[in-house]
Amino acid sequence: MTLSLGRKFLVPVLMGSTLTYMGLYTTTAFADKDDTFNIILDSHYEHDSNLFRLPDGQQPPNAERSDNIWDSNVGFSIDKDYSLQRFKFDYTHESVKYDNATFLNFEANNYFGAWLWAITPGLTGTLSTKRTTDLVPFLDYQTFNQNMRVTKEHIFNFDYSPHNVWHLVGGYSKLDVENSQPFIQQTSYKQNQVELGAKYTFPSNSYIMFKHKNRNGEQAESAFGLISSGFKEKEEELSAFWLISGKSKASANFGHVTRDDDLYSVRDFSGYFGGINYAWDITGKINLAVDISRRIASYQDQFSSYNTIDTLSIKPTWAITSKVSLTATALASKRKFLGDGYNTSPLTRVDSGVYYAIGADWTPRSTIKVGVALQHDVRNSNDFLDRDYSANIASIYGQLNF
Repeated sequence: MTLSLGRKFLVPVLMGSTLTYMGLYTTTAFADKDDTFNIILDSHYEHDSNLFRLPDGQQPPNAERSDNIWDSNVGFSIDKDYSLQRFKFDYTHESVKYDNATFLNFEANNYFGAWLWAITPGLTGTLSTKRTTDLVPFLDYQTFNQNMRVTKEHIFNFDYSPHNVWHLVGGYSKLDVENSQPFIQQTSYKQNQVELGAKYTFPSNSYIMFKHKNRNGEQAESAFGLISSGFKEKEEELSAFWLISGKSKASANFGHVTRDDDLYSVRDFSGYFGGINYAWDITGKINLAVDISRRIASYQDQFSSYNTIDTLSIKPTWAITSKVSLTATALASKRKFLGDGYNTSPLTRVDSGVYYAIGADWTPRSTIKVGVALQHDVRNSNDFLDRDYSANIASIYGQLNF
């Protein structure tokens, strides 16, 4: 059985056609690799100095500005190989408690199941289903109530390559994102996606791949906000992975997306996205990862219809000893709100962000791991609604395997 406490990070994530920020948890299960079934207990405790991401001097009307948050999970994991097939299923019951803003407390059931199928070694794929529940963060959701977002995703994909050189890849997926409260900018929606592409693999296992994707979406309609009942998207993406040497590797992608709204042409947009990630093992104990990226996604408010976010991050990791490691992260971002809305503004909203984090892990023995993390998050915006904020987050976590 595994007892583990995870670390929470707030990061920008592209979900279907919506760019949002999600709290992600990294957890480690120290179970034996041959275990088929494991019980998992997971917990994380943090102090957030600015829970609602408010400008300096402002107080929420129904809570405190800062809060302490306890997030715990209990569940199980199944991982079973059978001939060429592999079956995985993870389930957790999550309980999140706030010391002050108790109206944000919630419990949720999350799961992930996958069949990694193979008809022959040259024809493989994945059939998976996933459900996650999150509190919509207050970076964009500028109210003081609970808005829960339930995301359900079903995926089927395949990879056909008789000789592991040229690959025919493709798949079908369904995405369902539902908010418990109205949120026009990132509304509830359903999306079907079909993709098809080709991949070339080099002897070093480096590769280059091209995919074309078609999406059809349905969303919560709002005549007041010029939100129609649906949309269509087309996307082309070229991606690559390069194993440069035994100590360094790089991955990159570049693509273009076009969105056509079913009713309001003002909500149409198109643009380029992409990025590159480089990881370098400087020494046997020091690793450096550098990431540059641009994302583009729908954001339907009164002045804009989409946004882009440009990010540069640097993450060094130092294994001080075999039992102690130190990780730092520095991230700078610029988010632009583009396109037209149902109102006009002479000013294009631009948010500049800076994020720093440092964490230390101590593993006194193979069954025990503890750690701490500190984070600092700042946003400066030229928006007339005063969306500037700064926040400090301190957290503690630990892991126990038995």
